[in-house]
Amino acid sequence: MKLSHLKPVFCLFAVIILHAGVFAQTEDIQQTTVELVRDYRVDELTARQYVLNKKRQDASSLSKYKTSGGKYKGFRLMVLNTNNRELAYQTRGQLATRYPQHTLYLAYQAPYYKLKMGDFLEKKEAEDLKKQLTSFMKQGVFVVSDVINVKPEEEEKLIEKLSKDYNN
Repeated sequence: MKLSHLKPVFCLFAVIILHAGVFAQTEDIQQTTVELVRDYRVDELTARQYVLNKKRQDASSLSKYKTSGGKYKGFRLMVLNTNNRELAYQTRGQLATRYPQHTLYLAYQAPYYKLKMGDFLEKKEAEDLKKQLTSFMKQGVFVVSDVINVKPEEEEKLIEKLSKDYNN
């Protein structure tokens, strides 16, 4: 006799045994009573967890602005890309005196010095500064995507703005 003939018999046998087990369990359930004792502290913990989840949900709307590493996605102005070291340092000094409120980033990627400026969450903010810089800078100024640094007070303002947008 082949094994293929035994499969239906085995399946039928398994179904009968499982069916009998289900009836045995239902009989036990009908005879058992459960008494539920509830602690008031569970309600307090549930309320606290609700508040925490609400804050997390508001913070999760930051995903548009955050990278997977927790840093912020934003924009900077590429002010200069040159292989002339002196020009890079000179330009950085001039920009630092004219625009002290904006952070300057000078990086060296052989053989070029790249001077970037500012930390902007919105592209429009970067475009506004770019208009001011085009009269001062003879080379082109470009808005580039970059990972930016955000101050804690700016982050709080962003969270407030996003939570207002989310609730409306």
